[in-house]
Amino acid sequence: MFSHRAWHKKRFAENAEYREKVRAAQRRYREKHKEKIRERRRLKLQRDPDFRERERARDREWKRQKRYKQVYGISLADYDAMLQRQDGACAICKKSNEALCVDHCHGCNEVRGLLCAKCNSALGFCNDSPEHLLAAAAYLLAARKAQASSTTSVALVE
Repeated sequence: MFSHRAWHKKRFAENAEYREKVRAAQRRYREKHKEKIRERRRLKLQRDPDFRERERARDREWKRQKRYKQVYGISLADYDAMLQRQDGACAICKKSNEALCVDHCHGCNEVRGLLCAKCNSALGFCNDSPEHLLAAAAYLLAARKAQASSTTSVALVE
């Protein structure tokens, strides 16, 4: 049985000249009927909640892809590869139940890995300074030791 649709799909896939001819006709139609197309889309967005949600999801994905490319110079495939290398977890705290941010060096603009929002913010607040972070870690360890010794001495007095 002959199927015009199947014939068209096959010809479109195999014949570059035919493909360009069809695309040119589609461009001309869209240009000529721009307002009508825009109005149909506007009405569909108003009336069809499923279509509206699909469009919002598509828009979010497009913006995410654009941001990764413009700001960090990576694609979504690069992000997914990093996510898989890190087993879907933050590179610092290893929590995997949170969305991960792209961490990059502000000096050389190189992507370092994926971090949860808290770890990414901590690095940012310390201006990406290892010395600052080591000093903060030493402070926390000293405070913990002091707290442990004061708790022990209170227990001995009682």
